[in-house]
Amino acid sequence: MFRHYLYIVCFIVVSFISNNLQAETLSVITNIQKSPNDQREYLALNLPNQLQVMLVSDPTTDKASAAMDVYVGSADDPSDFLGLAHFLEHMLFLGTKKYPTPDEYQKFISEHGGAHNAMTSLEHTNYFFDIQAGFLEEALDRFAQQFTAPLFNAEYVEREVNAVHSEYTSKIKDDGRRFFETLKLALATDHPYSKFSVGNLDTLKDTPSKSLRDALLAFYEAHYSANNMRLVVLGKEPLPVLKDWVVEKFSNIPDRNITRREVSQPFFNENALPKQVNIQSVMDKRSLTLAFPIPSDRKHLDAKPVDYIANLIGHEGKGSLLSKLKELELVDSLSAGKQFDTNHNALFMINMSLTQKGLAEYDSIIDIVFDYIAMLKQQGIKKHYFDEQVTLLDIAFTYQEKTEPLHFTSSLAMALQDSQPEKVLSEYYTLKDYAPELYQRYLSALSPLNMLIVLNAKELPVNQKSPWYDVPYQISPVDAERLARFNIVNTYLDLFPPAANEFIPENTRLLATRTSKQPELLRQSEGYDVWYAADTSFGTPKANLFLTLRSAAANSSADHYNKTDIMIALVNDMLSEFTYPAYLAGLQFELYQHMRGLTIKISGYDDKQSILLQKILSTLKTGTFREDRFNIIKERLTRELENAKDKKPFEQAFSLAQNLLISPSWDEQERLASLATLTFNEMTKFREVFLDTLQTVLLANGNLTRASTLNIASLIEASLLKDATMSQIDRAKIIRLEGQNSWINYRLIDHPDTGYLFYLQGKDKTFREQAKFLLLNQAIATDYYADIRTDKQLGYIVFATGFSLLDVPAIAFVVQSPSSSAETLHKETMRFLNATQQTVSKMPEQSLERFKQAVISKLLKQNNTLYSVSNKYWQDIDRENYSFNTNEALANAVQQLNVQDLQQLIEELLSNKGRHLLLYTAKELGLSEDNLPAVKLSKDRIKTLQLF
Repeated sequence: MFRHYLYIVCFIVVSFISNNLQAETLSVITNIQKSPNDQREYLALNLPNQLQVMLVSDPTTDKASAAMDVYVGSADDPSDFLGLAHFLEHMLFLGTKKYPTPDEYQKFISEHGGAHNAMTSLEHTNYFFDIQAGFLEEALDRFAQQFTAPLFNAEYVEREVNAVHSEYTSKIKDDGRRFFETLKLALATDHPYSKFSVGNLDTLKDTPSKSLRDALLAFYEAHYSANNMRLVVLGKEPLPVLKDWVVEKFSNIPDRNITRREVSQPFFNENALPKQVNIQSVMDKRSLTLAFPIPSDRKHLDAKPVDYIANLIGHEGKGSLLSKLKELELVDSLSAGKQFDTNHNALFMINMSLTQKGLAEYDSIIDIVFDYIAMLKQQGIKKHYFDEQVTLLDIAFTYQEKTEPLHFTSSLAMALQDSQPEKVLSEYYTLKDYAPELYQRYLSALSPLNMLIVLNAKELPVNQKSPWYDVPYQISPVDAERLARFNIVNTYLDLFPPAANEFIPENTRLLATRTSKQPELLRQSEGYDVWYAADTSFGTPKANLFLTLRSAAANSSADHYNKTDIMIALVNDMLSEFTYPAYLAGLQFELYQHMRGLTIKISGYDDKQSILLQKILSTLKTGTFREDRFNIIKERLTRELENAKDKKPFEQAFSLAQNLLISPSWDEQERLASLATLTFNEMTKFREVFLDTLQTVLLANGNLTRASTLNIASLIEASLLKDATMSQIDRAKIIRLEGQNSWINYRLIDHPDTGYLFYLQGKDKTFREQAKFLLLNQAIATDYYADIRTDKQLGYIVFATGFSLLDVPAIAFVVQSPSSSAETLHKETMRFLNATQQTVSKMPEQSLERFKQAVISKLLKQNNTLYSVSNKYWQDIDRENYSFNTNEALANAVQQLNVQDLQQLIEELLSNKGRHLLLYTAKELGLSEDNLPAVKLSKDRIKTLQLF
């Protein structure tokens, strides 16, 4: 196939000879195994410098993307410069020989409707971007230069160390970071994974023998080699064009022919296990993790022993481990699978969230885990469980849908580090070898003697603090008495392997229906609308059923909002055993709360959707609530509301903004006060109140007929609506900011960083006003980041963002700073905005046009999945825009704007202080209405303002 393409593009003899000579130096692979539903074309190359490349041609894509994965990570950090791999990731973006300006790459991507990022893990550093499809070649040129000729300018070293340190401090109280730091302390001290990986001012600094920049250059020379990299490029161009671009731009990456590092040593020293780690969390969360070192199963890809076992242990259906632990009121959720796979060793981890009783009796949980494992050894290794997994994987592969280009290229580049190009797309779905002895061998590794217990809660016995995140922890051996207890097997008649999955689709036929241009209103009665849109354009026998129940009682008070929340949690809890097999069979279900009530979403293969829907509706209507589960869920909600005070400072600022601006809404303290007195008896009565007065909307979209949609509508009516009063339920409203002075509010928090949010509100909800804010954000967001984060070094978390709430346009400037007060952040933001006013007044039409096209490309971005199509329809139904053209109307409004419109908008925003809202979260009061001409936006003051 490759030579066929060459003949097409070569029209003269010289070109023909040149291309064939080039082909002799390239290793080309064309037989890429892909899903039958995948219409993209693939080509794998090995360039002369040993860079392995996967090219993806998708003529229909509106976004192009590329990703480079370098097989180096924080596990490779030298001991005297911890965090160096992460620091290098930061420095690589700051200018190249061809493009020396530090933000050239980022600005080009942003100005052409794209996004970019990078991440450093233990083994990988992954760089990726997407962009409007027509600008791929220019973006690739800038991207490639980062790997061929980065500058690593000395003048930026100190500045970027501060950025890394800000990233470190911004997550100093992040329980996820703290958990993994402490877990690393339990590993063998010389294991590469035990290192501190982020870096900070203490670890990234000159030493007596070497400067930080010299260490950076040495690290780059040692690890950034073409043979250690994998590149994926996705574009709309034909494969020969993509190939020519890649050969031209990436062949100059130096090939240092480095040997790939192998981490073969065990995670734990000999005889180190079993032991227990206690970790004190910041938030009031409780979890129990059982970790078992196991051999990597990557050489058993056709048998997938770890996946086979994880599927059984992590099952949530009747007879499962989770079902038993929930029945005993010990555990709320459970997951199982491997982490930290080094190709030699891995950790199999069983993660459980605990109830209060579970925390007190966690040894009983461990008992039952080993009872379940013992049962699996006797009853779980059966061919029909294997065959079922084969069927599910085959169906998933056959009807695979596209993922977003950015995610696709990033994950594929990483996968190519361990997979052959021919199999990289199919390997995950390939299950061929039923290997009972191998499964037993892996199950045998899950034993008390081979166990690390990790207990994580707010108050636990501890005797040490971790070096980097100051985590109180304790590591202790598991004594002989406990070990003997865990080795005693108890037989439970209600613990058994999963039953046959009744949700595996049997009918996967595509209906002979035309794809609808937009939803059609099949039925409309008072308070009940039924929308239908056929869609088989994605080539999958899938459908989406979206059902919203808007209730007059759902949000009329903090008490009712809490009750709606708990009612939904109780229904989800009752459905978990029934719906988990559906989830495994590709039939997803969501039941969640919104401001007017609740929404049910069923998505996936249409064959068994009506069975699932009937069960959900009957449970919602008549399912029996259990008081023990109510108590657990109420306690869990209480902890979630109390934990809000420990979120990141900028997240708390966002929460405060939404609570102040949306009406009606209830903050955590209002909800906690109401929740404290809520009884089970009140809760059981509320369901009837909720279902008494409803407005209902159904959307059926996908591989469905009109007749089947009307049948579903009738099922909903008979099951749920026959006794309800149908009525119009109004949307929530947004506070209209007005007056002569800015508005201000703040929250004092227990965190060393300051969170800052400056909100500027639009004057109306017209498409034109919304378009102006979209364009303004596009034009200035990159500059704000470069100014506040890169130049001024005021924080790691810095961004300007559109902050539209219920279609009321706004822009927000957000910073989380480890060193600056809210007053400083506000002064710098206002300085930036005043300077931007001057910049916009001189903006060339060419620049404006570029910004406009970037916004339009985002608005008109194609939908890669049926689910994204349905969500777009659903949003317009909620807006009551039955032309289903919101994005198109916004794109048209953006196209009509000119420089004067942007000038006018900025002038209005700066001069009309009544539309300003300044919010901050900090350890102490740093800026108040007393030292800024501002009015406190309190709940009492809100009552005097108008609503949009």
